[in-house]
Amino acid sequence: MDINPDEVVTIELDCDGWTETYSRDITRRQLGELLVHLDDMSDATDNASPAPQPLTRPTPDEAYATAPCITSEIGWTAYHSVGRPTGALLGREFWLRKAAVLDRIALGDEAGQGFGDACEAATDAARYLLDIDHADGITDPRGYVRQQYALWAKNQ
Repeated sequence: MDINPDEVVTIELDCDGWTETYSRDITRRQLGELLVHLDDMSDATDNASPAPQPLTRPTPDEAYATAPCITSEIGWTAYHSVGRPTGALLGREFWLRKAAVLDRIALGDEAGQGFGDACEAATDAARYLLDIDHADGITDPRGYVRQQYALWAKNQ
């Protein structure tokens, strides 16, 4: 049986915690290229080593000294997540910046300048970054975000 690489197929992704299935119509050729790309990304992730960790962690003021305003960072993360409701194919920079902006919001929440579940959202995002970095044994996920953000910002 011959397979037509230009035939359009529907792919559906459904994972725990998603509110709805993510689906797209693509050609079999595009599907093959996507699968090869995902396989390459998986190999790169498996072979990546966690970022080096200095002995001390920066304070929030030190970590976010050069950070754009919170509104700007929310806009950046929203812009980069458009069309990717599940976060699929977003890189480490996205997750670092998202975790950092949520940490900054949570810091204001903890200081009594707001209300809500910002601390929980910030910790969840920090744990996601830990998973991406394969950083096991970290007991302060938000401190790790501050550390990594400070390193990232210094190299920008």
